[in-house]
Amino acid sequence: MKFGDYLRQQRAECGWIQPEAAARAKIEQSYLSKLENNKSIPSGDIYARLVQAYGIDAQEMAGVLFPAELDRLREIDSLRDLLLQRSRADIETPRRLLLAGLVALMIGGGFVGFSQLEPERTLTQYSYQSTGVIAANAPLDTDIPPGSPGADEQTKFLKQMRGPMFTEQVPGGKRVWMLVGSNEIVQVPPYRWALIPGIALIIGGLGCFFVAWRWR
Repeated sequence: MKFGDYLRQQRAECGWIQPEAAARAKIEQSYLSKLENNKSIPSGDIYARLVQAYGIDAQEMAGVLFPAELDRLREIDSLRDLLLQRSRADIETPRRLLLAGLVALMIGGGFVGFSQLEPERTLTQYSYQSTGVIAANAPLDTDIPPGSPGADEQTKFLKQMRGPMFTEQVPGGKRVWMLVGSNEIVQVPPYRWALIPGIALIIGGLGCFFVAWRWR
């Protein structure tokens, strides 16, 4: 928005016609008309009169005027410090965003790399089955009838093959485990969880870069 348009808008909000506004600001109506039509910019004294008459908030005005308009008003003493502060903020804010984006990308990249320390692996899982518990000195091929005291069928899954058969000492005797099959399973890397915060940080970092670019 140009300063003249802002001035006209403020007058309309006050409900004044141009002659009344000029009288309240103690300036000529023709001069006020030039200001509102963007044909002139006020001096420091005229600006002070307009602020007093219209109740202008300099911070609010600086937030809606075009940057080029603010440059035109920079010679007004009462606005110079405010505009210098805004210029510093316009420089510092993108810098902070760029720094935050860079840090987020570095940390996010670290998380993604950490999640890939151990690759996904395919392992063979072996299935062993035992029909029950037999006496410690019983032959390995001893049959256990269903319903007998030692009958307790169990299945065990191992990642390492222990041959077609192996025995295991248990309370009351021993178990004979027979290999009954095998299948392949995919082992998920233990640090895969780090991939989610890593991607989130990378997206956040890119978002900071985008906002800093649009800020300019």
